[in-house]
Amino acid sequence: MFGRRKPGPWQRPEPPARVTLDAIGYVRNAVAKPRPRGWEKVESAIEILPEHYTRLDGIERYSHVIVVFYADVAASAPDKPEQLTLESGNVCGILATRSQLRPNHLGVSAVPLIAREGAVLRVRGLDAIDATPVLDLKPYLPAYDAFPSAQTP
Repeated sequence: MFGRRKPGPWQRPEPPARVTLDAIGYVRNAVAKPRPRGWEKVESAIEILPEHYTRLDGIERYSHVIVVFYADVAASAPDKPEQLTLESGNVCGILATRSQLRPNHLGVSAVPLIAREGAVLRVRGLDAIDATPVLDLKPYLPAYDAFPSAQTP
């Protein structure tokens, strides 16, 4: 699909209704169950599976990484709220919060990269419990990922 284009207009294939993803690694830390806050000082190790080890080359040159993970424990939570009341008292739709009780239970966190030790990345502030599957990693790029004028309610 990628590469040299054939002559004529390109047509997008139908998007899939279901997506299957594989873990590239797992979070290791001392947090045994989900919690809504208090992640700032939590240090985690992200253990990358051997088949993805060389894909880490160069990541240690970045100060921060973006971690995409699957909040698998949240998937079995009995409550699937459409809205949450925040600490501020504001009621927001679940997609307007950082809650893990989302329809697809995906988490995305930008965190400081403390160190790379072979196939292990040490990070701080990752809001994922021990053994959480990691789906992807990306370097944090201020030109793309920082919005100093961003607004929050």
